[in-house]
Amino acid sequence: MNEDILKIILRKKELFVPLIFTEKQVGVLRKRSAKAKLSNAEKKAIYTSIKKKMEALNLLLREQKDKEYYTNSPAEIMPARLAEAKKLIDSYSKKYDKVFIAGSFLFSKEFNDIDIFIIGKRGYKEKWNENKHLIILSEKRLKDPVFQSASLISLSNFIMPKKVKKKKPSLSELMTTYHEAVIEHINKEKKPESIRRLAFDYYLFCKNMLLNGKELKNISEKIKLNDLDMLIKGLCKKLFSEAYLYIEVHTYIKTLKESINSIKPNSHLVRFRNTYEEMIYGRQRSKTEAA
Repeated sequence: MNEDILKIILRKKELFVPLIFTEKQVGVLRKRSAKAKLSNAEKKAIYTSIKKKMEALNLLLREQKDKEYYTNSPAEIMPARLAEAKKLIDSYSKKYDKVFIAGSFLFSKEFNDIDIFIIGKRGYKEKWNENKHLIILSEKRLKDPVFQSASLISLSNFIMPKKVKKKKPSLSELMTTYHEAVIEHINKEKKPESIRRLAFDYYLFCKNMLLNGKELKNISEKIKLNDLDMLIKGLCKKLFSEAYLYIEVHTYIKTLKESINSIKPNSHLVRFRNTYEEMIYGRQRSKTEAA
């Protein structure tokens, strides 16, 4: 049920009673708005006659909104894709109130899928419809940096809120992202999600800069292995104290050394050890020092 329409009905009751709703039906809507407990008869009224009338009013509102589009970074969007994106928004806005299109579909000649973001009341869910990637999220979740980043190059049927809520990752999360990024680089993965995540976090926390999708794609494609080492060291030193890093990383280096001796090939493990030694000691340690 559209809450905006409900508020209008309750505020301008005289315009709707008795032509559209009965006095009793408005009373039920008022209880529903106040989150008061409904009787079985009132619940039945909502899910039968009242619901149909609300859907009809909602359809009128959506038809009015179909012609309103809001573009972020229009210079970055390919004109042909803009026209396609408008059609997609018109299609999905028949069912959902707030929709926006973002991702490489808008700015890149080559793309794997079309990211369609749908704003719901609560929760988070992803699903696929052929090459359409549907991301259903709450308005609160829209404040996450990753979604704010996506919205920097986008087309929507509503004004996008510009508020970023940062959440510092844990040390273990950062280290896992770094490890996976190195593996992605070595294996030349076509979709290096961890490389992008590491670069994204570095610019967000170390440079206080929110990258858009195109910037992140360009940066990620040029990153070398040594750059990944630099990103993790920069992030750790920015987000954690020297004492905390020394205790946590010093212990992990011991585990790495054991793994290096028992796992082959181990070039990635050697890189991890060298990077972490430089992070907490300022340089790689010699075999004598490490003993």
